[in-house]
Amino acid sequence: MIITTNPYTQKKIHQYSFLTDDELHLKLNATQESYKNWRNISFKEKEQLGLKLKELMLNRKEALANLISIEMGKPITQCLAEVIKTSTLVDYFTQNTTAFLENQTLDENTYVSYHPTGAVFGIMPWNFPLWQVFRYAFPNIMAGNVCLLKHAPNVTGCAVAIQQLFEDAGYPKHVFTNLIIDIPQVEQVIAHPIVQGVCLTGSTKAGSSVAALAGKHLKKSVLELGGTDASIIMEDADFDTALTSAFDSRTANSGQVCIAAKRIFVPKNKLEYAISFFKQKIANLKHGNPLEKSTQIGPISKAEFLPILQNQVEETIKNGAKLMVGGKINNPFYETTLLIVNKDNPMLKEEIFGPVICVIPYENADTLIDEINNSDYGLGTAIWTTNIEKAKILATKIEAGYVSINFKVTSDPKFPFGGIKKSGYGKELGEHGLKTFLNAKTNTIA
Repeated sequence: MIITTNPYTQKKIHQYSFLTDDELHLKLNATQESYKNWRNISFKEKEQLGLKLKELMLNRKEALANLISIEMGKPITQCLAEVIKTSTLVDYFTQNTTAFLENQTLDENTYVSYHPTGAVFGIMPWNFPLWQVFRYAFPNIMAGNVCLLKHAPNVTGCAVAIQQLFEDAGYPKHVFTNLIIDIPQVEQVIAHPIVQGVCLTGSTKAGSSVAALAGKHLKKSVLELGGTDASIIMEDADFDTALTSAFDSRTANSGQVCIAAKRIFVPKNKLEYAISFFKQKIANLKHGNPLEKSTQIGPISKAEFLPILQNQVEETIKNGAKLMVGGKINNPFYETTLLIVNKDNPMLKEEIFGPVICVIPYENADTLIDEINNSDYGLGTAIWTTNIEKAKILATKIEAGYVSINFKVTSDPKFPFGGIKKSGYGKELGEHGLKTFLNAKTNTIA
């Protein structure tokens, strides 16, 4: 049984029962039947459904944003932004999938064609409960696959609402299916013949477990497992712009973002300025009821995360960091915290999932690459400088799936997204991500 709880009020929202194994089996079989029809639906019809889905999502944006905020505590303005961003994803793949899946000519006798393969099973997190689901689901559905979802338990209401969106937009039943299941039932889904791909966004531990199950049953998988993203501010950067971007990146969604700027590298001679800048920014932040438009920082999404955050901050300090601001639980919030962190601090290799700003002073830009790459993760990195050519050279040496220059690391429907090392493998989004779970079939003519 799942009981969802409002992280701000701590009050119960709703109660859901898990599917029985028999009920789950019936849904999986129904998905298999739905796929047989959906894969043959014309692109024109899929495009019409996509346009309707986008329209419906925007018509319901306030209700969807409220649901997100109530279930996981994100400030309402950020929830609205998530819904609108998700609608742009729907629009992008509605408009471009037909062109992406045109046959690719290799020579006068050979071409590659792209075909759906079955169901893609998504195991999704709570921090972006709409965006994360559509990121894997909608491109696959446009391409002719069908999708199954196991959402994070605390946003089960969002999962129900997503399925309702698809059905109300006119999609056939079981093209998108929400599964309210317990962890032991995950293997039953992965093992089913209709499932040909598994997509997980979550912790390294969860990713390792799901990858093992996918391998056991010979199913392709894509994993996005978080990171310790760096933001590198060079001596010649537009400092206020760079610091503002790093601050916004780290405090959005109460710091509960995988691609947040978790390691902010600042020239040593600019450290005092950065400290003063961040202190003022923190002082101006408004913590409060996430449903109020003026709120900028909401509660931590789960009460059990608060002591974990506290322990990580204390360990960082024990290992040499200096606490400048914050560093305490203020239930249901975690105080926005500023730490000046020594470059050899072992906690820099851990993902701290909360509003904790870690500034690392450096003296020599030439040694930065080793420090940036000194992480088990490799999701994204931002570089701030006026020397674009030098930044491009630096980017080639950074071990990450995404490098941005003079812009914060972000996900976008147009760009392939995914990391390396313990940040996972595989890509979502863009033309690359669209084709991940398709059969690239070689056709030759003698």
